[in-house]
Amino acid sequence: MSQLRFGFADEIITPVLNGHFLDGYGFRLGPAEFIRDDIHAKVCAIVSGDSISLLFSMDLIGMGPRLYRLVTSQISHLTGVPRERIALCFIHTHAAPAAGILDELPIDYDYFAHVGELCGQAALRAIERACPCSVSFSILPEQITQSYNRRNGRDVIDRSIRAAAFHDENGQLRGVICSASCHAVVCTKMCVSADWLSELNKLSSDALPYLYVQNRGADVDPLDMASHTVDDLIEKLGKQLSEPVERFAKAAVPGTPLQGTLITRYENVTVPMMAMTDTDTMKATIRAEEKKYFASPAGSLERHMVFRELQFWRHMLEMAENGENFDIKVPLQLFCLNHDFVFAFVPFEMLTLTGNKLEELFVSKGFAPENIYTCGYSNSTNGYLAPIEEFEFGGYEVAGASHWYNIPQNSTGTERAVLEWFTKQADMIYN
Repeated sequence: MSQLRFGFADEIITPVLNGHFLDGYGFRLGPAEFIRDDIHAKVCAIVSGDSISLLFSMDLIGMGPRLYRLVTSQISHLTGVPRERIALCFIHTHAAPAAGILDELPIDYDYFAHVGELCGQAALRAIERACPCSVSFSILPEQITQSYNRRNGRDVIDRSIRAAAFHDENGQLRGVICSASCHAVVCTKMCVSADWLSELNKLSSDALPYLYVQNRGADVDPLDMASHTVDDLIEKLGKQLSEPVERFAKAAVPGTPLQGTLITRYENVTVPMMAMTDTDTMKATIRAEEKKYFASPAGSLERHMVFRELQFWRHMLEMAENGENFDIKVPLQLFCLNHDFVFAFVPFEMLTLTGNKLEELFVSKGFAPENIYTCGYSNSTNGYLAPIEEFEFGGYEVAGASHWYNIPQNSTGTERAVLEWFTKQADMIYN
């Protein structure tokens, strides 16, 4: 069996402010006004025989499909690594340049082309540094307590912190990957920021990167946002993650370098979305939204909010009248090594229930929970992935969010198609 080699790098991707709109909040009507803290792109290069795979953690909200193709094309050109072996994971900060999540916000494509270039350069450094490593995996005893599930008071929530420390053959710590479940929605200021993950960035450097991948937190928000200042809550929530991860990384004991062949799977999969065919109802909705739009003050937040609804319904009506297919294609991806680790990359905002189902799948295949990373907000971000159990309750995550993305709503088969793909891959690899 061959030894795997791991290399790490960290690159600053903070933009020069030049009219950058910020993604994630519908109430913002103008561009960012200042930089609160630097945003990063961090990478773990995994060299398996003659193949190289790249796992990125990026301080962005996510990416629409067009930007995903742009950035991965830049990385591929510089490194020679194909898109199928590149995983982009986003921390989902709501204080980063618009990236195609809130539809029709201005996007600076030149900035994102440069981000792809910086990521490619970081990947080259990581590949050059790659060496045999032992990896210590753990679910830490500490938990994220400053958070709650906002779905109608549901108790289901993943408060765990996962961490993996990578040591070279001399026992030197080379990189850390960690994961938790909580929305990065604290920073409501008109600024660029990594939100509460900025506390983790204080630990990270190009010499010793700390990568973060979001878990099953699309329905999980921070507690007590109204009773803390933005900066105080960022520090409080951020240190709930950064301090135990740092303690774990410093105390982890090096072991035997990992061996084997990294298995990767990648496929653009068609997932069913809700087909909207009642054109009469859509036309009536559009007329009502148009009436509200033209009655609201020009330049007001009220008009802006109505406009988003109006554009969604106009788009859905156009699709219906043109006979277009409402289903979408999304990139599903998997990295795994023996039973040492598995990363499942989900190109949606993933709720707790879906993440739980994915973890249960891989536990059934023999993985220990601490070796399982279910990564929402990966590669392109295609709205929320609504669990079947949530449809009876409706609401923002099931239907409303798609109006901001300006894409079709989930159907009851959307989550099932995603889970079936990962089940099929796991069955082929581990049965």
